[in-house]
Amino acid sequence: MKLHSVKKIEGMTLMELLVTLAIMVILAFIGVPSYQQFVENERFAVATNELYKAYRFARNEAIKTSTPMTLEANPGGWANGWSVKDSSANVLFVSKKPRAGITVSGASITVFGRGALSGGNAAFSISSSSKARYLCVLSSGQSILQDGNCP
Repeated sequence: MKLHSVKKIEGMTLMELLVTLAIMVILAFIGVPSYQQFVENERFAVATNELYKAYRFARNEAIKTSTPMTLEANPGGWANGWSVKDSSANVLFVSKKPRAGITVSGASITVFGRGALSGGNAAFSISSSSKARYLCVLSSGQSILQDGNCP
C-alpha cells in the first residue's frame, strides 16, 4: 500500500500581492480615461441622432399628412430637448434632454406638406468639449449630418 503525501497549500507572499495590486492600479489608470472618452462619444452620438431623427420625423409627417410640422426647442431652450408639433400645436414627438456637456443650437424650422422648409436653409449645431457636428437642412428639405459648417 502506497502512502500519498499531502502538500501544504500556501498563500501569496506579500511581494506577490503588491505586484498584483500595482498591475491593477496601472491598468485602471490606463482604462478610466479611455472609458470616459467612450462615454462622452456615446452621449454625443445619442444627441446627434435624436436631433436628426426629430427632423426626419417632422419632414416625413409633413409629407404624409400634407400639413406643416415644426421642429422647435422645448421651453427653456435646446438644452431641455426639442419637439415636433403639427399645425394645431399638438406635440407629436419629444426628445430626451441632451446630457450635460452637450450643446445644441439652431432656430425652429417649419416643414411644409411637400417636405420643403418655410424659409431658406437651416443649420443646427451639436457640440461637446471635443467635437462638433452640424445638421444642415436645405430649403428643399433635404438634410445631411456633417463635421464642418453648413453651406
